[in-house]
Amino acid sequence: MSETRSVLVTGGAGYVGSVLVPRLLAAGHKVTVLDLFLYGHDVFDSVRGHPDLIQVVGDIRSPDAIAKAMTGCDSVIHLACISNDPSYELDPDLGRSINYDCFRPMVKAAKKAGVNRFIYASSSSVYGIKEEAEVTEDLSMEPLTDYSKFKALCEEILEEEREPGFTTLTIRPATVCGYGPRQRLDVIVNILTDRA
Repeated sequence: MSETRSVLVTGGAGYVGSVLVPRLLAAGHKVTVLDLFLYGHDVFDSVRGHPDLIQVVGDIRSPDAIAKAMTGCDSVIHLACISNDPSYELDPDLGRSINYDCFRPMVKAAKKAGVNRFIYASSSSVYGIKEEAEVTEDLSMEPLTDYSKFKALCEEILEEEREPGFTTLTIRPATVCGYGPRQRLDVIVNILTDRA
């Protein structure tokens, strides 16, 4: 049996989080979601009333919201961000404030709160364009846009903040696709599927 964790998922009411949070609950973990819930609270209808789900309405740029959401958590899965180049480019200052400026303060707040595991959802876009047939973690980061540059910089911050008792992990997903309770139709595979 795996260890039960108390997990904060930032941006947990988004596309990925809307699938991840119910799975974490089903695996027996306690889950706190920190999100602005801009698209409503119905994203968690399938787990409404679950005794191990706490929903905190707040902004990751707010130290008070971060501190409240991290109370009692031993793990963080950081998903919250302006999530792709076109969205980022709509308001670069907003994108930077969410995707980069608040990152180190959040990591430091996690350490202060006693979190011992921090997982960061970066992006495969940090690689830029590669000639290699297979892109692996061993290849250099060559981000081409502000979105990917700030993702890469956050990876470096997280590496700098790693220390004994504070385990960090960065994942670099490619474009996610498929159905989620908080459906996104602005990702390329979903756009192609819709148009087919």
